[in-house]
Order: sequence, then C-alpha cells, then structure tokens
Amino acid sequence: MKGFSFHIDNLFFSVLLLIIASAFAFQPLLAQNFITPDIVTYLDEELNESSGLVNLNGEIWTHNDKGGEAKLYQIDINDGSIIRTVVVENAVNIDWEDLTSDEVYVYIGDIGNNDGSRTDLKIYRISRYMLKNYDVVYADIINYSYSDQTSFEPNYHNTDFDCEALISYQNDLYLFTKNWVDYQTKCYKLPNQPGTHVAEYQSTFDVGCLITGAEFNVSPDMLILIGYNLNGGSYTWLFNNFQGSDFFNGNDTKLIWTSLTQIEGICQNIGNSFYISSEKYAGFLEPTLFHLDVSNYLTQITTHDDSKTQIFYHQNVLTFRSISGETFSGEIQILNMAANLVEKYYFSKQRFINIPINLPSGVYLVVLHSNGKVHIEKIMF
Repeated sequence: MKGFSFHIDNLFFSVLLLIIASAFAFQPLLAQNFITPDIVTYLDEELNESSGLVNLNGEIWTHNDKGGEAKLYQIDINDGSIIRTVVVENAVNIDWEDLTSDEVYVYIGDIGNNDGSRTDLKIYRISRYMLKNYDVVYADIINYSYSDQTSFEPNYHNTDFDCEALISYQNDLYLFTKNWVDYQTKCYKLPNQPGTHVAEYQSTFDVGCLITGAEFNVSPDMLILIGYNLNGGSYTWLFNNFQGSDFFNGNDTKLIWTSLTQIEGICQNIGNSFYISSEKYAGFLEPTLFHLDVSNYLTQITTHDDSKTQIFYHQNVLTFRSISGETFSGEIQILNMAANLVEKYYFSKQRFINIPINLPSGVYLVVLHSNGKVHIEKIMF
C-alpha cells in the first residue's frame, strides 16, 4: 500500500487554505456542524476509485468507479489491504457507484450517468451466500429507467439523472440522484426484483451538494447521505423522525467536513457510527477509509404516549390494541437496552396485532411507528 506523506511549503499551504475556505464561503455561519472524521486507514492503491461500501456481518466490501473491473473487494480495515477479490462474471462496470444489501442479497448500482444519456442503467443483485463462498459469482439484473426522464440527449455534468447513491429499505430499493444542475437530490423507488422496471419519483431535497453515497441505519431509523461540491467541500446529511419511506419529511441535519477530500462510499459500522471511503483526490490525497460517529447530532425522537393504544405482553405473545378503533399501519421495532434492533415487523390496517416472542428474558424497548406517531413502551419479556 502506498504511504501517505507530502511536504507543504508556505505557498502550497496558503493555496490549500483558500480551497477549503471556498468550500464553505457560501454557507451560512449560524447553526453549522463542522466535523473532522477519524482516519481509519489509507486504502490499497488498487482501490484508488473506491466508490461504494457495504458491511456484511463485519466484512467491509467496496468496488471501483467508472471503467473499473467487475469485481468486489473485501477490505482489511487495519491496513486498507485487499483480503478477497470476487469477480462478477456476467457484469460490466460501466459506472458502478454504490453498494447496498438486505438479508439475502447484495446490490451493485451501475447507476452512474454523468451526461444523462444512459438507457442501460441497471443494478446487479448477488446472493450473499455466493459472495461469501465463491470467488466468481453471477448476478441477477435489475434494469430500470426514471419515471420522469423524457430526454436522453447527452449533456455532460448538466443533468439531474446522474446517480451515485442507493439503499435497500423494506422490500424496495431507493435511489438518490446527483443533480449537477441545482445541487438537489431526487429520491426514486425501485423494486428489488430482476426484470425491467421504472424507478418512480418520490420526493426532492435541497442538499446543496452532489450526493455520492447513501446508507440506511436502523435503531433509530435514519437515512444518511454523503456528497461534495466542486471546490473540495464534503458533507454528510442525516434524516430521522420520518414515517415509512418519506425520508425527507422529518428532521434533517447537515454536517460539514473540515477535511479536504472526495467522499464516495458509506456503510454502517456499529450503532450510529459509519465507515466512509474517499477516492484518490487532487493528485496527492490517497484513497482513505474514514470513521464517523453521528450520535451527538441526532434529533431526539418525539414519542406519543396516549390511552388510545395498548401494548401488553402475556404468555410469549406481544399484543397491540387500538382502543379508538383507528387501525395501525407502519412498523414495530424491538430493541434491547443497548438500543440495538433485535426484531422488526411490518403491518397495515390492523386494529389488533399479536406477535409471538422468542427472545431471551430481559427488558426491551418496543417501538410502534404508526399513522405519523411513535409509541414507546419498556416491557419485560
């Protein structure tokens, strides 16, 4: 692995400060959260364009950006070296930009679209079992187009249909665009099944930067977006206290990096902490793996504890009952006292919900998200 060292003379240092200052020059001075994430390690030189990250049971995987090989790389977080390389035999890296996963599959987003002209956007779906056990794997293919794109004339770095950010949520995939025109991001919903689909527009948020990566965190539910601007400024956006998949209709917090870098990939580490990767930048900054804990920046959940909802536990069954007659629609989370998610359930239009419980004895937090409200109970199982 190439070492990270360079000499800064007085002139270069002055230029560097000007670059950093320009990244923040047009940001309001009030209510800013400046952060300096920890450097975990510098990455192997083969990963100069690390663009996506995913955490698979403690194994950190990445891939390279546009034009790289159709390979996934497992990283040693101690020294940034490559532990394993897996070839995706039936794939081509036209512009791989992000990774996400669910309990069964890993998804590779071949979603980069710098000039807005691509008609071959796709997501490769790989079995986690195959990835763990084989060095050559085959992928299912999810082809897609955007519901609101009507023109495919090339317009380099002047399109709102470029994309580098992908998450898996419930039984769908969500894409967050990299809008070169207005520095906003649009959210689209896409089925996670092979075939040809239309990514349906959901909502827009003014992030003020180019979004390059996304991660979804549970306990509490939180969407994290990362990105940069063309002056070298990097940013992390936190979204929480939303309902369902309406990610932008809750609380939002913007974190401004003091580091000069080009961040691209993000995955959860433990709790509210994340690994974030950067590409080789400006010819002298090595590809880097950072660590960021956002616990101190989260907006607290507002709870609604009223007599219209009853939650009780009896004979290994957890019961939810609506006294008012209003039906429940949303999700139930069960957390241990370390605030780690241990169970999650989804439901729709039910007045009574019975959930068999098979957990070790102890005290748990039961969180009911339904109809725009959050109801929390501490229950002994």
